[in-house]
Amino acid sequence: MEKLFEYINNEWSVVSQAPFTFLILCTIMFGSAYFVVKWQFTAVIEHTRASNEVLKERLLLKSEQAESYKDRALKFDDKVQQVVDSDSVALKERTLEMVKNLRAFIERHKREDDRISAIAHSAMRSAQTEEERDAAWERNTNEIMWLSSERNAEYDRRFRVDAIMLRDELRSRLPSYETLERHHDMMYEHPTNYFGLNDVASDLERMAKMLTSASN
Repeated sequence: MEKLFEYINNEWSVVSQAPFTFLILCTIMFGSAYFVVKWQFTAVIEHTRASNEVLKERLLLKSEQAESYKDRALKFDDKVQQVVDSDSVALKERTLEMVKNLRAFIERHKREDDRISAIAHSAMRSAQTEEERDAAWERNTNEIMWLSSERNAEYDRRFRVDAIMLRDELRSRLPSYETLERHHDMMYEHPTNYFGLNDVASDLERMAKMLTSASN
């Protein structure tokens, strides 16, 4: 601002010859500066407002997630209490029903695996070149890996928690129960393949059938 006044003082003789032109130029300059500053501050305000909206959405999402986790925990506690309070007959029936569902799940996935493998073997037999056979083998491998991932995800979603809960309750009522050598508790967490899944089903079934015998 000081330099502007110094410039005006030095150029006063020129300015005095055309004062209106000078005033118009000053108005344009100050107006332009005003709009530039206003645009910058508007951009800052809009950015801040957008950031606040994002933070609000994140807080809302966290709150919804917390409520969801709370609901799940309450439902799980209710389920555990139902299992603990059940008598031997009810616990046996509940366990055998899960074993039935688990084996149906295993059979469904095995049929799908067999179907994919049959398609792959047919493609490899009809392949004319080594490249075609390699491509068919790679497709089959990728599909089997995808099916395995889907199978494990479904087990986690549908069976894992209930299987562990039933196992622990059955073991508490069968203090002398000994697992078979091939049955490892880690299978309940990560069965990885059909052998592990069948081990979970067989272990639960064996305990359920022993339960009513032990209570008689």
